[in-house]
Amino acid sequence: MPARSVSVIVASGAGGEFLFRCLASLDAEAAASGTAVIVVDRTGEATRERVRREFPRVTVIATPPGARATIPQMRRIGAQAATTEVVAVLEEHCTAPPGWLHTVATSLRDGDAAIGGPILDSAFESRRDWCVYFSEYHNYLPPWRDGDRYLLNGANIAYHRRSLLEFVDRLDHGYWEVVLHPELAKRGAFRAVNAMGAHHTGPFAYGYYLRQRYLLSRVWGGTQRDLVPASKRLVHLLVGPVLPLFLFARVTSRVLESSRFIGPYLGALPLLVPAWGCYAFGEWLGYLAGPGKALEDVE
Repeated sequence: MPARSVSVIVASGAGGEFLFRCLASLDAEAAASGTAVIVVDRTGEATRERVRREFPRVTVIATPPGARATIPQMRRIGAQAATTEVVAVLEEHCTAPPGWLHTVATSLRDGDAAIGGPILDSAFESRRDWCVYFSEYHNYLPPWRDGDRYLLNGANIAYHRRSLLEFVDRLDHGYWEVVLHPELAKRGAFRAVNAMGAHHTGPFAYGYYLRQRYLLSRVWGGTQRDLVPASKRLVHLLVGPVLPLFLFARVTSRVLESSRFIGPYLGALPLLVPAWGCYAFGEWLGYLAGPGKALEDVE
């Protein structure tokens, strides 16, 4: 398949070294292929100046002054600034392996709504980082079979830019997986591309992660609350207290599909239990009272 023009959107919301590792992983292949990399930043001028200095080919956009921009808003700003056929989204906590850009550029078909790849580990040395990995990405562990797969992760995904802009009025609200993907799925296929895998990186402070896990879950539950009937909201409120047990069963089943994850998973299990509690409480509160201002604090 001929290569399409690609822009990679990276929302810079966390600060620290995550963003710079992400950009470094893209730099050589982006330069060789002429791929546009767009960083939309809310962390401050010091970050933006460092990006300009170390990665002069990268386009840096500051978020508008005033209210703290959310991750979906930053990605929408990047998509609007792009001029290419394809918009790829890579989370700043991820790094792209060699060939990732080529895979994106040559894999998106006319009939696709989106393509995405698995979330790979980075051979973590810390149990905390394995905890984050299994908690966040258990549904996206490698390897994947190429082909139809609706369950793609917004940390590593690519779309036709024209399709995103058709729904620009919705892109600021909640997770794209909840708000945007159901609409896109009516128009095309969601497809897994195993070669598009990207590596999740650390380190994460444990307390910081637990707070982020709560915020993410509250946004998820709060967004779903507005999209599902009252009967489904009631079911989620009733089963909320036992959700950690379901999470334990689900994550364990995913891990057992690949024997190499069993050792790290057992080591991370004591840290996963509180994370599942935060997950369950955040989602329960989201279904009960909506997302509140959680989306603004998600990094």
